Amino acid sequence: MAKNTEAVGDIFDEKNEVKPQSINWGKVGDFVEGTKIGQRKSQTKFGENTVYEMIVDRGSFHATNGDKVDLNKGEVWSFWGRNEIFDAQVSRMQIGQRFGLKFVESKPSKMGNDAKIIKVFTAGAMNTEYLEANQGMEGGYQVQ
Repeated sequence: MAKNTEAVGDIFDEKNEVKPQSINWGKVGDFVEGTKIGQRKSQTKFGENTVYEMIVDRGSFHATNGDKVDLNKGEVWSFWGRNEIFDAQVSRMQIGQRFGLKFVESKPSKMGNDAKIIKVFTAGAMNTEYLEANQGMEGGYQVQ
């Protein structure tokens, strides 16, 4: 087994903390474009929800503190399902399919927070490079 001989110092140093890579729709106009690489169910205090994963081609969003976050090509980011219509649109896309999401509108809701309207876009194109690199892999993905 190969050994990593590079000194890492204190692994628990704050600079080494792994931050969540989950897209937060902070401002109308936030968007992401990329390739679907996975989806899974997750239990939340509101019930079952779906988490989707994608390899980013481009995009940006605004964090809860208002800071703009630029998404870099090749990064893997997650995003939460929104509602039955949104989930149906994203769930029926295949692994390896290219698509985009855009925050287009914010509307008052009965839940207290404004409803964020996220539109799903795809021309149906597949990311053949991703599919070829991951042929035969079950439950996993490789980022190049």
